[in-house]
Amino acid sequence: MFAVLISCSASVVLLSSQFVHCEPEPQLNLPPLAPPGVGDGGRAVPFGNGGPPQPPPRGPPSDNGVSGANGGFDRSRSERFGPPYDGDDDEEEEGERPNYPQQPQGRANSDYDRRDRPDTPYSFNDRNRYDGNRGFDPDQRNGPGRYPGDRSPNPYVSDVDNPLLYRDQGERNPNGYVSDVENPLLYRDRIPYTPNREDDRNRYNPNARPYNPNDPGFGGRNQDPAFRDPNYRDPNYRDPSYRDPNQRYPGTDPAYRDPGRFPGDPGYRDPYRNPEEERYRAENERRFRAETEKLRSFLAEIDRKSSLECSLNVAAQWNFETNINDATQVEALAAQQRYNDFQRLLWDQMRRIDQTKIFDDKLYRQVRLMSIIGPSALPPDQLDRYNRIVNDMLAIFNGASICAYEQPFECGLRLQPHLKDIMAKSRDWNELQYTWLEWRRKSGRNMRDLFEQLVDLTNHAGRVNNFTDGSAYWQFPYESRNFREEMEQVWREILPLYEMIHAYVRRKLREFYGPDKINKNAPLPDHILGDMYGQSWQNILDIVIPYPGRSFLEVTPEMQKQGYNPLVMFQIAEEFFVSMNMSAMPPDFWASSILTQPPDRPILCQPSSWDFCTGKDYRIKMCTQVTHKDFITVHHEMAHIQYFLNYRNNPKVFRDGANPGFHEAIGDAISLSVASPKHLQNLGLVQKSVDDTAHDINFLFSLAMEKVVFLPFALALEAWRYDVFSKRVRKEQYNCHWWLLREEYGGVKPPVLRSELDFDPGSKYHVAANIPYIKYFFSNVLQFQIYRSLCTASGQYDPRDPDKPLHKCDIYRQPAAGNILKKLMERGASQPWQQVLQEVIGEGRLDGSALREFFRPLEEWLRNENLRNNEYVGWIYDGDYCKHSIETANLQVYGGFYNVAAVQLQLTSWLLVSISCIIGALVHHQLSFG
Repeated sequence: MFAVLISCSASVVLLSSQFVHCEPEPQLNLPPLAPPGVGDGGRAVPFGNGGPPQPPPRGPPSDNGVSGANGGFDRSRSERFGPPYDGDDDEEEEGERPNYPQQPQGRANSDYDRRDRPDTPYSFNDRNRYDGNRGFDPDQRNGPGRYPGDRSPNPYVSDVDNPLLYRDQGERNPNGYVSDVENPLLYRDRIPYTPNREDDRNRYNPNARPYNPNDPGFGGRNQDPAFRDPNYRDPNYRDPSYRDPNQRYPGTDPAYRDPGRFPGDPGYRDPYRNPEEERYRAENERRFRAETEKLRSFLAEIDRKSSLECSLNVAAQWNFETNINDATQVEALAAQQRYNDFQRLLWDQMRRIDQTKIFDDKLYRQVRLMSIIGPSALPPDQLDRYNRIVNDMLAIFNGASICAYEQPFECGLRLQPHLKDIMAKSRDWNELQYTWLEWRRKSGRNMRDLFEQLVDLTNHAGRVNNFTDGSAYWQFPYESRNFREEMEQVWREILPLYEMIHAYVRRKLREFYGPDKINKNAPLPDHILGDMYGQSWQNILDIVIPYPGRSFLEVTPEMQKQGYNPLVMFQIAEEFFVSMNMSAMPPDFWASSILTQPPDRPILCQPSSWDFCTGKDYRIKMCTQVTHKDFITVHHEMAHIQYFLNYRNNPKVFRDGANPGFHEAIGDAISLSVASPKHLQNLGLVQKSVDDTAHDINFLFSLAMEKVVFLPFALALEAWRYDVFSKRVRKEQYNCHWWLLREEYGGVKPPVLRSELDFDPGSKYHVAANIPYIKYFFSNVLQFQIYRSLCTASGQYDPRDPDKPLHKCDIYRQPAAGNILKKLMERGASQPWQQVLQEVIGEGRLDGSALREFFRPLEEWLRNENLRNNEYVGWIYDGDYCKHSIETANLQVYGGFYNVAAVQLQLTSWLLVSISCIIGALVHHQLSFG
């Protein structure tokens, strides 16, 4: 009987293993610290992280170890040089406005009425800032009010309570009352009017009889119109009998102005201000100016040292990336560690400065930006742990590989180039699904526990930098209190265009793969969009292109025919900027840049632009090929050099974009013009006219499959991390919340049912490297906003003229466009980006309308096409995409639902086998004892 039971148990276990898949949970195995690097002066300096720190890359990192939104290093360009925006989110917390009392109705709100008030809120003339009692009173300096009985709850009381200042200036209101009498601050301690009291004889009586000069009850006032009471100081009174032959007078000279009489005049002294208060104010003003100059000198010295340290670090990184070997790598690591130590020392000095006493906007902004350095502010032990976790996650990401579909012995396929090539070119549903699943199983799933630890450390880094959590820290460079809501509002402005694209692409894919795979109104499966993450759909243009018979604008053959080479391509790019009244490249640029791959040494070929922090050394590193794509990239990289040239006169901390998205936005705006058919015709690379509708729609559709469809992915990724950092999502909901946001923003779903055993966001490089991603969303929208402004200023675009659409604009040889670009660039990070946009292009917010205007012809064409095919626009949630329980993981999804019939069949088979085994055991037992 036992033998039967054992055999039955083996059968049950074997059957169960067919649909229950278990894996050991990944364990955190921290590697030992690497040997120390080489520091300053040849002394050993221990690295701040576990293992030698990886050299920071140029530009935004990507998944394949290159820069850009899809590139692959673990540091952005700004992080390589340190802050300004190494930190994060908290916008500068503005103090609440004082609750000033309401202006009395009868008093004129005039300049003379405020003659002792400061011109700006940042001057020592404002007594509110230095004396809580308003209007310095030496006897009541530390008391609750200016005079006995003053119980005003607000120390910032305006001068309406000064009876000497506003004597005899009250006006009657329509009801006949003098406003000063109604002022409770002025007469709060006076008893009601009594006509028999001597003190009340001159107070206004609402029931008084009409004025009669002969009535002794009115005090016998002097009837002489020239009479002036010597006890009353009237600042406007001048003796009519006095005439100075060297002076001009109001009655005879309309331009008359008495010097020294008005606030702001040289030598002006307020006749009603206490002399002791004047001395107090003068001393404060002197001390304020001395402290300001001291701070300005201190920051100037720091700027000099920062530029020097930055130059040494950038030079070491350049040497490594242009000559990869062990020696240059060690030097790059040592230089990076030295620069990090300098940044931390600088941060330690900045945080000791009382920022509330800095009233110069530029100085305050410098201190504010340098006082935020992100994770580097963590204590040494926590910083080391943070770096080790990030390095471990990157090791998992970079080391992940899978076996080929239906070829278990062909393994070692990595994301770049193998898996990206499969996702781009394969049209086999099952192969794409297998590749999609295996990559996430080998990458994201194995780093989930590490990511949970990283969240806690990132939040702690935010708190050390005086932010509430990691999400607030990441949003700081954008200087907006409602940044996430503003980005979602921008997406709602663009959503109608995206829904049209989504509906059209869904119909084309349904026709290609069949209606059994793609429902008519459901979200799109993520694995058939031509990209591992569904963030770019350009690789499926062969399936969805509107006019298949019309060729794209591909000018590579013509460039090769005309004898283009890399140097010629860069010279054409320089001439493009010079034609817009912008700067030519410095002589050192041509001598030091690397424009082609050297034959004698290995280099990192990812295109990048370099600022050596000296104000004169700028370079580009690029392995240029004579192709249409590289021709556009050359202009993009040279736009970064133009940015460097224009803000080079700013302090080091301001030598960056107005926010992390500005650099890429300006480069991409230039690319929009260079890639336009009109510009290619002007260069002679397109010989025939391409102004017909088919070419226009194909051109716009191809661009939209890169620019527009990327936006919901970027927004969902950063919204997910904001929710994780702010603890709005528990760690048990990480993966399901990710797919909830992907469906909500982009109408995309996983090909199979997912569970919390998986960690699909971790398969993206920027999650593993803990690099912010919202800057790519921001730049993708801002580039169209800047482009619209340039085209409008140059007369190339008129929204009311159908012959001047935005997508046909070319700013080549348009100085008006170049002047706008220079104004945008020269300010660097010295002002909030909203202020920069408002002052230069008249738009103080990120606006999605420019993108809609650029793609307007395509949107109208898609609307008509979807109506003609009766296509549903939008998507409907069609089932669970993620389950919290592990048992439902990896089940096949058809139309949004997993295959319930297959699961039930497996369960039924399992139960039948179990029951048959039990019955067989019982029968065997009875026969044995029978």
